[in-house]
Amino acid sequence: MVFEWSEFIQKVREFFKGKGYIEVHTPVLLEFPNIDLNVDPIELKVIECGKEKTLWLQTSPEFPMKKLLSKYKKDIFQIAKVFRNNECGRLNKIEFTMLEWYKVGADYSYLMREIAELLEFLGISKEYKTTRLEHAFEEYAGVVLSEDEEIFKNNLLAYGYEFDDKEDWESLFFRIYVDVERNLGREKPEFITHFPQRLSSYAKVVDGYAERFELYIKGIEIANGWTEETKPEEIRRRMEDFRRSRNLPLDEELLSAYKDFPPCAGCSIGLERLFMVYKGLNSLDEIYF
Repeated sequence: MVFEWSEFIQKVREFFKGKGYIEVHTPVLLEFPNIDLNVDPIELKVIECGKEKTLWLQTSPEFPMKKLLSKYKKDIFQIAKVFRNNECGRLNKIEFTMLEWYKVGADYSYLMREIAELLEFLGISKEYKTTRLEHAFEEYAGVVLSEDEEIFKNNLLAYGYEFDDKEDWESLFFRIYVDVERNLGREKPEFITHFPQRLSSYAKVVDGYAERFELYIKGIEIANGWTEETKPEEIRRRMEDFRRSRNLPLDEELLSAYKDFPPCAGCSIGLERLFMVYKGLNSLDEIYF
């Protein structure tokens, strides 16, 4: 399995270099954590030059890569080890390998076509489909999705769902989405699009929808891609919202980088999950190194 993994990584690298991307390497230990509402960073206490300081293991190479984008404005990719707290199960590990790339001057629809090319290059699939998120909810959960919390809760009640009054929109959405996800990408790779503004992360929002997608293959989430929001004030607002009561520090250097940030699109892929599909495996535990 070690050698098959090595060949797989080499194919991924060959694909992106063949497309003209520049491979970059950024630090794994960060002075500021990645700020994502649904991801928990791992904090480390280290001794440097006799002084104790706090560092963070990267949950993705996103923020350092964005600093490079701001400075050089080139198409870049990276294959990096990333770390996320509170992860377990068949498809989740605290440590895994992430492919992340950014295409200058492109949007999320370009990246979907590029991923389709990657899947064909790897011999995984020549076909794919796209589905709007609300359509997936209606088909597999029997629920009309609404971004309005009161309407969404009323829709759930009408379809027989039970929930605690204290549950908010996000918790209810993800509880149901777990069951929806199992049905996605069963026949061919499937891109889910048109996420509500609540789930925009750092993607641009147009006409009330986030310009982002998630790719599923055989019920497994493989990729998360987006058109980048580039307005510094909007990025700051979202970061403040995402960290909420977690008391995570803000990287002011990153926020300054957005003052000269190019229009671009970015995507991340968990490579162990893609390797599972590539080899027809059922669990990350089947990948032995």
